[in-house]
Amino acid sequence: MTERWDRVVRVTHWAVAFCFLLNRLYVTTPGSIWHQTAGLAIVLLIFVRLGWGVTAAPAPARLSAIIPTKKGIIEHLHELRTRKFPAQLHHNPVGSIGILLFWFLLPLVALSGWGQNTHFIDLYPVDKWHKWLVNTVTVLVCIHIAAVVAMSFLARKNLLRAMLPGWRSKD
Repeated sequence: MTERWDRVVRVTHWAVAFCFLLNRLYVTTPGSIWHQTAGLAIVLLIFVRLGWGVTAAPAPARLSAIIPTKKGIIEHLHELRTRKFPAQLHHNPVGSIGILLFWFLLPLVALSGWGQNTHFIDLYPVDKWHKWLVNTVTVLVCIHIAAVVAMSFLARKNLLRAMLPGWRSKD
């Protein structure tokens, strides 16, 4: 039986990933309208996800469930030692920190990209900030992918499947 994240979580996750990859892999030309649109779409999708997380999201996708706590960290360390993980969908505290970093850094990437087309470029090294932020998010993406693979192996659960598109039915 595979639980899936709700549709809003899955759509915003993959749409953000798609837009970031379009821009990161230079499918769009830096500074072009398509590049700017993808960056703006990422910010709007994050706001949709945050709004969903404080209003109608099911329990595991609520923002209150994503805030890491000392108790959650201790429980997760115990889960790692015993290799006994909860059956229900959830984010472990390390994953929660990653999500919060994405939600913080991606709008900064867009803001620093926008800043390159303003007078701020003359006052501050906005282009360098943008490059540093993009590289930081890229490292975070790699860590995210590695963590999903590692936790899928440790928990003996296909975590990727829970995020794949499709109906939320249980298999």
